[in-house]
Amino acid sequence: MAEENILDIFKGATKSVCNTVLNQVQDAVVWLDKDRRIVYWNKSAEQISGREAASVLGRSCFEEPGLFIDFGGVNVCRDKCPVAMTLKDGAPRTLDVYLQHKEGFRTPATLRIIPVFKDDGEIIGAVETFSSTAPKVTLPLNLSELEKMGLVETETGIPSKQYLDMTLNTRVEEFQKYGLPFGLIYVDVDNYGKILEKHGRFNAGKIVRTVARTLHKNIRFFDIVGRWSTEEFLVVLLNIDDSRLDIVANKLRLLVSESYITTETGMLNATVSMGASLVLRYDTVESLIKRSEQLMMHSKWLGKNRVSMSFVQKDMI
Repeated sequence: MAEENILDIFKGATKSVCNTVLNQVQDAVVWLDKDRRIVYWNKSAEQISGREAASVLGRSCFEEPGLFIDFGGVNVCRDKCPVAMTLKDGAPRTLDVYLQHKEGFRTPATLRIIPVFKDDGEIIGAVETFSSTAPKVTLPLNLSELEKMGLVETETGIPSKQYLDMTLNTRVEEFQKYGLPFGLIYVDVDNYGKILEKHGRFNAGKIVRTVARTLHKNIRFFDIVGRWSTEEFLVVLLNIDDSRLDIVANKLRLLVSESYITTETGMLNATVSMGASLVLRYDTVESLIKRSEQLMMHSKWLGKNRVSMSFVQKDMI
């Protein structure tokens, strides 16, 4: 069908019809004018980001603090805004980013920027779309079934310590029988006691949930993150070597440090210290957890907000 025929079909569409169509699109759709002010924000944008249209319309995209960061933790909305570059050169762009949900946690997403031109070639704005690329399935059983069995932690919605115990026993047994490798990351929220004392139980709970959901949203669908204690988490990563384990652990550490919650006194974030280790030939569940915990404590001793790893020779695996 010729382009002019398509325009003839849609030129009589009302605003409500256009809104209805755009609100059925699964991807977030955002329209920005040439000053980067948000003039349209569809239902999927609300659902994916947690931000209602009324709270963002009329605001500039760079006024949303840290909405998108790249793999290096750089705030792309502020330091190298893809919308600003597209408005300048007219080139579409696609980026892999991490979106900050209104509740604070980070989730992986794909961001696309498309320029909007007038008939004479003048750029008058841009359309931004984004979609979450977080894994859809992370547990082998239905979530409601796990909740009934006490295997899901109610405050955070991630697997409980009991589920972690079951998983680790299974993984160690599989490793000993079949040689299936896996890694463990021991995660501890830095300065949790001070956060609790200064900001109260409610905000400390929000920090814990933000850390939990950031970890949960940024692992593969067959990996597991669960709550080990009040401010501690374990991440179990399957089929991984030490170099990849180091990369994943540092990615998770960075994403947690760039995840913020809103409090009565402003924005608040937390950092985590991590200890990461591969399972070894003679490991038990207890020895693997103890080694990873000791590495986490070493990260604390070094100044917090870092990853400590044990690199091992192949004949030990």
